Amino acid sequence: MKKRMLASAICGLGLMASGAASATVIGGVDFGPFGFHIDTTTLAETFVGANGDIARGYGVVNTINGNNAYAGTDKLFFIFDNYVAKDYTPTTVNFSGGVIKIYKRADFNLLLQGSEGVGGNLDLIDDGILWATMTGHAQQGTVNTLSASGQFTGASLSFTGAGLLDIDQTPGTGLLDVQTRLNGNDIPDGVAPGFGFADVALTTSANNFVLNPFDNTTGCRTGGAVAGQWCLAGSADLRGTIIPEPGVLALLGIGLLGVVTSRRKSKAA
Repeated sequence: MKKRMLASAICGLGLMASGAASATVIGGVDFGPFGFHIDTTTLAETFVGANGDIARGYGVVNTINGNNAYAGTDKLFFIFDNYVAKDYTPTTVNFSGGVIKIYKRADFNLLLQGSEGVGGNLDLIDDGILWATMTGHAQQGTVNTLSASGQFTGASLSFTGAGLLDIDQTPGTGLLDVQTRLNGNDIPDGVAPGFGFADVALTTSANNFVLNPFDNTTGCRTGGAVAGQWCLAGSADLRGTIIPEPGVLALLGIGLLGVVTSRRKSKAA
């Protein structure tokens, strides 16, 4: 009887660990019980019109797993850069490279200043704490880290795209807890055999309907856009896997052992 009670207690310890894991806070950000789903709004993104053009942009993380108060009065903001256009056509484009830096800082309104310069949105975001860095992950057999299709010329610009990312583990590129817990490495980058794994799946879309009024958007809606001009705005969705804390894994293992032991003792009785 005492052994059964002990096994039940150990099992309960494992369940308590599971319950504690449901409230997942990483780098001061509450992911709740639902895993890794970051929903962002890109306030501005630059136009690309030929091979070799660089796509860059920035925005704010609206919600994490549906929660818009995920960091109290702070927010996560992001800057992406170095996505190099290749295989360009008026309706499709691939990108190689790519870096996304996520910063944690006090919330502010991205529509009260332009993108560039001192006091601009890029400058204000860069003043935050570097929370994480993600780098483009090439899909198997190519150097493509992001592929997009839509309308890249004319008065009406729009596209949808998808790509893969890795959490940068280099010291100084993010908070250690974030680097460790979001390094899921479980998203296949191609077709078996021989595929590798990425940490994050990225989907994105943008158009030229509503743009930052403080940026120079001349030509963005008339077919006269030039490379590097802030002619696009849209959203992005990031999904991955959260790795449990080592202590939680150990307690869960003890809990499972307790369940097995209890069942074996019951059968023996």
